Amino acid sequence: MKLVLGVLLAIGCGSSSSGGGAGSERPTVADPIGYCARARGVLQRRKRCFAEDASLTMSIAELAELERGAPADPAARRRVAVECAVRLDSMARVPQPDNCPLDATDAELVELSAFLAAWYGERTPAPTTGDAGTDTALLALAHQRDAACACKKLACLSTASAGLVDEIAALPTATPKVALDAAAAIADQVARCKQRLVYGAPR
Repeated sequence: MKLVLGVLLAIGCGSSSSGGGAGSERPTVADPIGYCARARGVLQRRKRCFAEDASLTMSIAELAELERGAPADPAARRRVAVECAVRLDSMARVPQPDNCPLDATDAELVELSAFLAAWYGERTPAPTTGDAGTDTALLALAHQRDAACACKKLACLSTASAGLVDEIAALPTATPKVALDAAAAIADQVARCKQRLVYGAPR
């Protein structure tokens, strides 16, 4: 069965910097979609310094749309939250204007880093289906994923993950759903590891 595998589009990179800020009504992330509100709030406060910057207005609108359109399904909702978190992380990485520092507390940045580290660090184990051929294939895919995610360079990751999607697509039609779901998750986790190399590990 050929699987349709979604690959998360990550946004933003830059150099590290520390930020600070305070507020009595700052968004929480009990629901991870709160990262959209946090990122939007940072941009809104930045816009007070640079009111003429149209790109800030556009980014604020994009984040608001992501937040409004976030699905209720926890996994899909978390994926949207990750997009907002990556944007917020990218803002924290770039050098901050002296007269308009990033309005984010140290605690918020630590929480953001932990959230993204958990996202990038997820590793779905190969399930046991009882079919020797399927179990061997899943274990090989998991090992391939682990080797790819251990890479520090994109060239290494590309070599380690070569053929992964084709191997998953070649799984027999009769493969149990639990195995197909695990295979799709393994492929997605390789995509996350690539994203982390391209855009940098959480600050």
